Amino acid sequence: MRRILTPALWLASFVAVAVAATANAYAEKRVAFVMGNGAYAHAAPLPNPPNDARAVAASLERLGFDVVSGYDLGMDEMRMAVRDFSQKLNGADVALFFYAGHGMQVFGENYLIPVDAALKDEADLDFSAIKMNLVLRQMEREPRVKIIILDACRDNPFEQQLSRSMGKTRSASALDRGLAKIDAGGGTLIAFATDPGAVAFDGDDQHSPFTEGLLKHIETPGIDVGLMMRRVVKHVKDTTDNQQTPWMNVSLDTEVYLSGAPAAPNAGPAPAPAPAPQVVSTFDDRQMELVVWQSAERSGQRPDYEEYLRLYPKGKFAGLARNRLAAEERTEARANAAPDPAPAARSTGREAGSAEERQEQALGLNRADRMEVQRRLTLMGYDTNGVDGVFGGGTRRAVSAWQSQNSLAASGYLDRAQYSLLISQTETHYSQWQANQRARQRMVPAQNLQPAPQPQPVQQQQQQPQQGMGAKDVVEGVKAARDILNIFGR
Repeated sequence: MRRILTPALWLASFVAVAVAATANAYAEKRVAFVMGNGAYAHAAPLPNPPNDARAVAASLERLGFDVVSGYDLGMDEMRMAVRDFSQKLNGADVALFFYAGHGMQVFGENYLIPVDAALKDEADLDFSAIKMNLVLRQMEREPRVKIIILDACRDNPFEQQLSRSMGKTRSASALDRGLAKIDAGGGTLIAFATDPGAVAFDGDDQHSPFTEGLLKHIETPGIDVGLMMRRVVKHVKDTTDNQQTPWMNVSLDTEVYLSGAPAAPNAGPAPAPAPAPQVVSTFDDRQMELVVWQSAERSGQRPDYEEYLRLYPKGKFAGLARNRLAAEERTEARANAAPDPAPAARSTGREAGSAEERQEQALGLNRADRMEVQRRLTLMGYDTNGVDGVFGGGTRRAVSAWQSQNSLAASGYLDRAQYSLLISQTETHYSQWQANQRARQRMVPAQNLQPAPQPQPVQQQQQQPQQGMGAKDVVEGVKAARDILNIFGR
């Protein structure tokens, strides 16, 4: 979960990034790839890696990185994310890769484990896990500075299965604990959460000890990345009572600053602080409101929307904020209320009678929920024969195909555990689809915005969530965004 920043801190962060960009940051292209896997289907889940990855991605975005991120990714999704990262590396000066989740080494080769991996023998590694070298090869093509941070040295959850398939003699030489050492080429820093071959703690709080230390120091201004990582090492050793010691391999030939270089020596007295107030004073209340609203939209968290409404109860986006909160309250109410037998009966066209039907009925899915299930299945390549909120034959066949793909009984009906698994597996695709829908709305020219909606395909109209934003709101938002760009483009 993202931490809540006050509007003042959001504004300070926004202004700092903008001013730095105006000075020299645009001359340096920074790209980051952040992954966190925890919702493993065939191994013990890890609660912290998605939290770790989301927090690190947010920090890197504030530091000016173009971030490719993914959480609880399956094999295909991980490969797609690596491809997206590789495409952004063209012309990059600094590339950073952060991974939290299960990782393992076999014969000295490091593997990153997708959440849908089911590793029963050695051959499965080539088809159900990502070789670390795949990511390293992309980073070696162009960036002059490469930073690899791996919080992935947990216990190997598939060690017993692989050992049985290899036999005692071969497995003894193939399977070691933790991750294998990675040799760094020129301009590279590699950081492990613990020594190669050792196992790191996942952590009892929201973050692992290693990521907790990283988040504490990564945005500290004026310190070289090597010094920053040494501070992370000290934090981990202190918090684990020396039971875990991070390890680094550094071959950087220059100092690298993630959050601004230190002031030049003998620079004389610091200049008068007048310029900073002048920059801030150019923000009117409308622009400040836009910054706060955008922060709430990025996080999607209830406290951020509540903070926006506290500051701007009659703001341009107040209706949207209230819609978001109301939707969350309805979701919580459905989860806590006794199941209504009507939705399941309507979705099948007959009274629920089998055990599978009763389990799906207990989910209490309304029409919007069923449309979302159909959309998620469609995005994963399963044909539901339309997104209409009715679980007919096409939807049942799609559910059965998805269940078979995940080694589940192909009943065509979802129980609570399967529903949660489906949501987890498709979250990346669904979030991207939602983002694309919002992007299409923002790309509509302001002069063409009218009360009547733009014509769209029937399925998209049914799936499109109610935004609660009128044309006037959109125009004002676009104008405010242009104002901000004009301020820092001077």
